[in-house]
Order: sequence, then structure tokens, then C-alpha cells
Amino acid sequence: MLPLLTRAQVRAVDRHAIDALAVPGIVLMENAGRGAFEVLVWEHAGALGRVVLVGGPGQNGGDAWVVARHLLRLGHRPRAVLVVPSGDAAELRGDAATNWAPLAPLGVETHVLPPSAHMRLADLLADATLVVDGVFGTGLTRPIEGPFAEVVGALNAARAPVFALDLPSGVDADNGHVLGVAVRATTTVTFAAHKRGLHQGPGAQLAGDLHLADIGVPVHAVGVVDAPDTPDAPDTLGEAPFAALLQREDLRALIPPRARDAHKGTAGHVLLLGGDEGKTGALYLAGLGAQRAGAGLVTLGAPPQSRAVLEHKVVEMMTTELPGSAAALAALASGKGALVVGPGLGLGTTAKALVRSWAAELAQPVVLDADALTILANAAGGLEVLREAHGPRVLTPHPGEAARLLGLTSAEVQADRHVAAEALARRCGHVVALKGAGTIVASPDGGAWVCPYGTSAMGTGGTGDVLAGVIGALLGAGLGAVQAATAGVLWHALAGERAACGDRGLLASELAHALPGVLRDALV
Repeated sequence: MLPLLTRAQVRAVDRHAIDALAVPGIVLMENAGRGAFEVLVWEHAGALGRVVLVGGPGQNGGDAWVVARHLLRLGHRPRAVLVVPSGDAAELRGDAATNWAPLAPLGVETHVLPPSAHMRLADLLADATLVVDGVFGTGLTRPIEGPFAEVVGALNAARAPVFALDLPSGVDADNGHVLGVAVRATTTVTFAAHKRGLHQGPGAQLAGDLHLADIGVPVHAVGVVDAPDTPDAPDTLGEAPFAALLQREDLRALIPPRARDAHKGTAGHVLLLGGDEGKTGALYLAGLGAQRAGAGLVTLGAPPQSRAVLEHKVVEMMTTELPGSAAALAALASGKGALVVGPGLGLGTTAKALVRSWAAELAQPVVLDADALTILANAAGGLEVLREAHGPRVLTPHPGEAARLLGLTSAEVQADRHVAAEALARRCGHVVALKGAGTIVASPDGGAWVCPYGTSAMGTGGTGDVLAGVIGALLGAGLGAVQAATAGVLWHALAGERAACGDRGLLASELAHALPGVLRDALV
């Protein structure tokens, strides 16, 4: 896992490195610029004929000037363009000014423009083979307007690919919003640690291929960020909630190998409830996800007419009738390692009547998905019912379901997914996996884990049902709620990547069948 920082945390890292560790800011800038240079020459080796670097009035431009110097050192002919309101390089301050000063004496072609001279900037970009964006960095908090918006427009209109420093200019570091206008980058190299806005919303798309460059001071060492070794470990992050970016390699640590003498009785029995008429596929796919994720036994509970349909679909799973009372539900749940409630459940009278039983009264771990979340959103007490739960719960809403639970619109949820996920977890007192591009797992204590994997091909019916089944199987195998949710989300996303043949056409069942191979490779 890698730290995933907010704007304020990025500033704290820099401040701690300079003030407490006595690392000069000019050294941090040099390390950032050199790291960016190394990524640039590796990723764009064939586009170094005319690199045009565009920097703004802040320190983000200083990173660009370091890159220019190193390009010159290798014999290339970079062009450095400083854009400042006054059109005078004397406006530069601090380390950015220090790194700008030697460029012209060293032989770099330099230009200083006011933002109103965006047409002149367009001319300077016309013969570029690669454009470096160093106009605005993580400190930007207000929309880019007026002449500087035209500067961004000129960068986007260039025919050459754009290489962004830290994050594309105009992207909000905290949530990925576009602040007025934003640069569309082909490649982004971010410094020291990943930023939340590079993995959510438009920012994730605008960043293009994303790379991380260190600045010579490990983030954990500065005392601002202390990531736990495992998701169920205590979180410490100063005054801000801990957030981490899941990595492919984490799957090995999150899912322990089975004992050699394991059998179906020790691998966990998962009970899945749902499958109303016309929705049996949802319950079946959730069961398939549980099976492929290693559940020893899987039982599907559905209404009588649907159970008959499921009997013709399943071979390795068992079926039973959806319980009609709290007592019947308790009896059916007895001896099960975990439950998954909601895939294809419907919004009927029986399901609504049992909301408190499966939401709060069952002692087993329960995954609440799909229709179960809609029922919960409309029930008396709403999310707060879960605070009375006798066992751990994992909620797996998509943005629409999250919006109903929070009394918001889907657009409001998507506007700041971290805030929405953390609010859900805090209000219900349990773990939430807010699905979507960059799925966020949030815990009630403020911790968050983001999955950067997956593919747009997963945007098809049934993939969410498979995820619910995967998490149910991991809970049934004895994993804690946060660990099961993070492992399930990561595993599911990697399986989607493996099973997809492009950006569409993936079947949810194909994703489920890819799960064992992904885990096998992780454990090798």
C-alpha cells in the first residue's frame, strides 16, 4: 500500500522535511525535477527533439526548470516558457526563481510571457514534440479563469503529448474536480506520494499514465503519515484520516494461504439471500463470486418460484427458501460463516419486514448489497439501525445507492467520493465499499483504501453481485471486515482486468471465473 494524501498533507510533508529534518527546499525540488526527468526520458524517449516546458508563477514551475536543465545536460534542446501575470521573471520567488536563473546562461532557450500572450504561447508550442505542464501544482484551490484559462487551452491544443508535473494543472488535488479548466495529460509524474485527486473523478482520466517519483525523503519518515501494515491495524495520520492506495502486491498479504488440511467445512459456509422473480441471475452471480473466492459451501436463499429456477442453474451450490420471519432467518443463518443479503432481493413486503433482522440482529458477518441498501435507506432509522448490529457489516453501494443512504444525489456523491464514503462509514459504524472507478473502502474510524485497478469493461450488470459474493467468502473464511473488503475489492478489480478483452463485452461470470488465477499468481 502507498500513502494517498490530501493537499494539506502534501504541504505538511514538505514543511516537516524542511523544518524538522532540515532538508532544504531546493534539494526537494531538485529531487522532484530529476525524478520527473527520469520518467520523461523513459516514457517519451522518442519525443525529445523539442521539449517545451511551460511553468507558472509558483513552485511547480521550478520542477519544470530542473527538468529543462537535465534535458540540456543530455544534449537536447529544451525550450522553457515562464508564464507570470506581470510578464517579468522578477516576479518569481524562492526555489523556482533559483532554478530559472541559470537556464539562459546555460544555453536553454527561454521566454517570459504574461498569460494574456497565450497566442504567442501557442506559437512556441507549435513545433513541440513534447509539452511539460508545470503551470499550477497541488496548491491550486480556486478555478482557473481569464487569461490563465487560455494558457491551459493552448496546452490542450498542442499537437504534442503533455507531460504533467505532480498533477495536471487545474485538477483539484483532494477530489479530482476540474477547477475551471484543466490540462489533459498523456503522462503525469507525481511527487513524494499519490494525491487523492489523481485517483477519483475527472482527475484520474486527465492524468493519463501515472508515475510516482520520490523527493529523497520517505513520506513515512517525516512523521506526518504512518500507514498501518495491514488494513485492520490502528490508523495514525496526525489530524487527518489515513488513506492508502492499494497495490497489486498487497493481495498476497491480505489473503493468507489455506492450511494444507483445509476442507469445505473449514473454508466457510456463505448464505446468500435475494433472487426475487426476474432477478435470479444477481443471486447466482453473487454465489459464483463466493465460490470462486474460496467459500467451502454456498447456499442461495430465494423465494419459492425463484428457487425452482435456481435449481436448474446451479450444480455446486445449494438452494433454500428465503425465510419469511425473523425466527426463520435466525435458524437458517445458524452455523453459517457469513451472509450476503441483497442481490436481486427486490423491495417486497417480506424483505422490508426483515430489514432489522438481517441488518442488526444477526451475529454473523453480513454483506449488505443492492436492494438491501435501498430498503435500509427507506427504513425507519436508516443507516443508524446498523449501529445496533450484533456482528460486523460491510456495505457495498454504488453511487446511486450511496446517494439514497445519505439523502443526496448521485452527482453529489460523485463530486467528492472520499467524503461520501467516509460519511457512510461514520454514520453506520461499519465498513463501506463505495463502488465505481477508484472504489473506496472506508472504515468508521476514518481510514480509507482506494483501488486504482479495474477497467471500464466492468461496467456491466452483475459485476457488483460478484464483488458482494467475494467479500462474503472472505468474511466467511475469518477475515476482519476491513481486510475482507479491501482484499475483495482489489481481487475483484484485478480479475476484471484479466478477464476483459477490451473496454466492453465482459460478462460478470467471466470475471468470477478469473478470480482463482489472479490469486494463484499473487501467491507465487
